Amino acid sequence: MKILIVMKNKILLMMTLMVAGLSASAQTAEKKAKITNASEAVYNVNTTNNHKEGVYAIQNLNNNGLWLQGVYKDDQRAGNWNFFNKDFKLFMRYNYDQKKLAFLDEHALDNVIVTILSDDDKVRKDASVPLPLCSIDYYLQLMANNIYAVRDAKYKDMDAEVTARIGTDGKATYTVIYSVNGKKADKQKVTLPDDKFAVEWIPSMYNDKPVESEFTAYLKIQGDEPAADHMRRTSWNY
Repeated sequence: MKILIVMKNKILLMMTLMVAGLSASAQTAEKKAKITNASEAVYNVNTTNNHKEGVYAIQNLNNNGLWLQGVYKDDQRAGNWNFFNKDFKLFMRYNYDQKKLAFLDEHALDNVIVTILSDDDKVRKDASVPLPLCSIDYYLQLMANNIYAVRDAKYKDMDAEVTARIGTDGKATYTVIYSVNGKKADKQKVTLPDDKFAVEWIPSMYNDKPVESEFTAYLKIQGDEPAADHMRRTSWNY
């Protein structure tokens, strides 16, 4: 079964790149943009208005797989988008037309703590969890790439607690707390580039109304390289 899944993903990647190439030969031009050392966006833009049009993918340069894949129509995401783990397994599928989550891996949130920011016990218990519109692997890679510069350079090995505070408008602000040998440093603000590759969020919802929340994930920095800590035990703050 594992071999079949891998083959299916490889075929998906080949089809994505073929369609992108065909689209580029029509009224669009192919663009590429390096996001991190392990990710690159490949997409098409309409040559008339420079809007994104057609297949859009972010490639995982570590294994020639994909981090995400979907379609743009007149510069807006449309239809089903697929988001993948670092091993190119499907993590999440989201339909932008319906604004609905179509699939989420059952282990998707094993490495995070979610806090619903409400004084109402029922809201804290029953509100949906916020989600980044990308896999946790990709999210942590992006965060590691951006928080590394604000670490204390005199320490080579440390843990990082990264928190996204998601507002009711779906926009997030980010902070990081480093710890060495169990001793935590002061919280620091992290500024992510506000560009076309920024992380989008699905806010926490209760009775069809958005609720403020926090989404905390963990990184471990060993030597000079930040990496996602997937061995951390988890809990939920509802």
